[in-house]
Amino acid sequence: MAISDTLTTLGLAGRVAGHVARERVGPALRLDTPDAVPSSAEALTEQWLTWALCADVPAAEVVGFEVLPGSDGTSSRRPLRVHYNEAGAAAGLPEHLFTKATAKLFSRLLIGVTDIAEGETAFYSRVRPGLELRSPRAFHACFDPRSHRSIVLLEDLTQQGWTFPDPMHNPVTREDADDLVDQLAIYHGALWDSPRFASDLSVLRESLPWQENLNRKVGFERRTDRGVKRAQEVVPEGLFARRTEIYPAFMRSLGLHRLTPPTLLHQDLHAGNWLRDAEGRMGLYDWQCVARGHWALDFSYALAGTLEPEDRRAWQEDLLRRYLGGLAAAGASSVPTFDEAWLAYRQHTLHALAFGAFTLGGSALEPELQPKDYTRAAVGRIATAVDDLGTLDALA
Repeated sequence: MAISDTLTTLGLAGRVAGHVARERVGPALRLDTPDAVPSSAEALTEQWLTWALCADVPAAEVVGFEVLPGSDGTSSRRPLRVHYNEAGAAAGLPEHLFTKATAKLFSRLLIGVTDIAEGETAFYSRVRPGLELRSPRAFHACFDPRSHRSIVLLEDLTQQGWTFPDPMHNPVTREDADDLVDQLAIYHGALWDSPRFASDLSVLRESLPWQENLNRKVGFERRTDRGVKRAQEVVPEGLFARRTEIYPAFMRSLGLHRLTPPTLLHQDLHAGNWLRDAEGRMGLYDWQCVARGHWALDFSYALAGTLEPEDRRAWQEDLLRRYLGGLAAAGASSVPTFDEAWLAYRQHTLHALAFGAFTLGGSALEPELQPKDYTRAAVGRIATAVDDLGTLDALA
């Protein structure tokens, strides 16, 4: 990282830390306009929730709410129970919500300062409404570029019988794998080479600049290298011997994104970000890392990150053919041939490995992004795919 980049990042981090400190010990944050961004679920007010949830029902008002116990990781997650006046209740406004906010300093620095939160709010407010996906919808999403506060009010799908299984105990069957690639084809096909990337979705960065920004601000390379070393026991011996090639090859793979029509990317399709609807069908959530770029990043991540190696080896060619057919059905133009797609699949597995290693490579002073046992198992699956598919050689 250049000295100027370091100073800029340190200055930005200092300003954000100041905002967080004032939010905790200073006067209550004023939420007196609809454009104000709350710092957390606990900071919400009835007036602000009325603006966020009742705009389409003019006589409706929020008259009370409860913030329920949740969890903290890359964001602070809290269920919310909302009470309305008679007009709001009669209109069927949502009573059970799920909130995600950059409430803690760590999350504000990781997903606020890196602009990840801004991309997620753009996805939920501008993209998600037009997609038929098994994925949560948002009732409101907002981001403040000065303090890097963000909050998303999502539907609480648990009230409809959906589940968010423990990824260590959620085996993916062949039918599930078909669901995975079908979901990718839907949102990839819908945004394939979309002119919206130059208009209302211009805030979504290309995958290479998105990653370069992350690299500058969070020490991504150093932390990824550390994560690979910590995962040595689950990384194939031949790949571990070439570990110094992994990060440079990963960055080269992102350079390939400008050689193909861009589409919407989720970018973080590990097993823990897949849910099941009331019928047990697989769906996708947690769109924090949304960007635009090469379809094969998501496809390779989904297969390597969720399938056991023997299943991936047996199913990957059929799944790729199914995905390409789904792309065409979803309206994508210039769908690649199978041979073109197979090479792209082989070339893009390092994104999943880099993200897994980054998660494993954190310091003892940081909160865990994911449980270590799960992350280690995921890195093992992904590293095996990288080795099986000869990704380093495919990028040479």
